[in-house]
Amino acid sequence: MVGSRRVAVTGAACIAAALPGLADEQKPSQLPTEPALTLRLNDLMVATQLRHFKVWYAGLVQNWPLANYELQQIRAAIADTKRYYANQGDSTMAGMTEPTDELDAAIKAKDLDKFHKAYAKLTAACNACHEATGFGFIKIREPRLSPIETSPFTDESFSGQ
Repeated sequence: MVGSRRVAVTGAACIAAALPGLADEQKPSQLPTEPALTLRLNDLMVATQLRHFKVWYAGLVQNWPLANYELQQIRAAIADTKRYYANQGDSTMAGMTEPTDELDAAIKAKDLDKFHKAYAKLTAACNACHEATGFGFIKIREPRLSPIETSPFTDESFSGQ
């Protein structure tokens, strides 16, 4: 038993001694600067479309923390789209800044009237971007029915409680 313990301790010590050497072999210049996988533009937009719906519904039920979270995710997707697809079409997505700022202010103020107006501007900006890039056939609109509430695949609560 003592012999097997010595073998285990010796093996662990050898592995631990080798780790710093392995770390030295991977210099920072060898690390990738871009992610190994870049999402397709369509995938980014589909995720953004879902978040567009979720921010609307969170605002509708006045779950302001969720509305804020989903808006931040929309902003992140816009930034990713600008970064990875800057040379696609005629849109720079610059028209998204003002509507997302207005929506952010409405959410922070917990003002439902301002929220609806800002959300309408965001929706119009999405559609304007689609038109500018040749995807005008993709129309974004205010949701009429919650697919989340009617879906059997989620237990996400929008009540804020």
